[in-house]
Formats: sequence, C-alpha cells, structure tokens
Amino acid sequence: MNGNEPHPTRSGGVQLAKPLLTAEQVATLLGIPRSSVYDYARRKHEPIPSLQIGRHRRFVQDDIERWLRRQRAA
Repeated sequence: MNGNEPHPTRSGGVQLAKPLLTAEQVATLLGIPRSSVYDYARRKHEPIPSLQIGRHRRFVQDDIERWLRRQRAA
C-alpha cells in the first residue's frame, strides 16, 4: 500500500476498509440538503449514525445503509 489507499485497520471495533463519509457525501447519496444530514444525526429518535471526531462529524457507509433499511421497514 502506498499510504493513499484505505487500509483495513481494526480500531475500537470500527473497520476502516472504506473511507468515512462527510455530511456532504451523505447528503448527495440521500438527495437531501447537508443541513438535514446534520439535523438527522443530532435528533434523539433514530438518528443517522455518525461519529464525532473532534469538531468533525463522519459517517460509515454500512451504518447509513442499515439505517436506511430500518427507515424503509418502518
């Protein structure tokens, strides 16, 4: 690996084989405004799963996909 490629690392139970997504990327995937992604991530009932890294919020794509399946089933 050359350092620019994602490396599957296990840290605290999080698999980093895929890069973390930004709110902008999640907004594009869901077709909603970026501000809505932040609002959904902060809500108390069924929030979009996210990680707070310092002052940055990041999203794991597999978590987003699971969340969407639960929303669809509801």
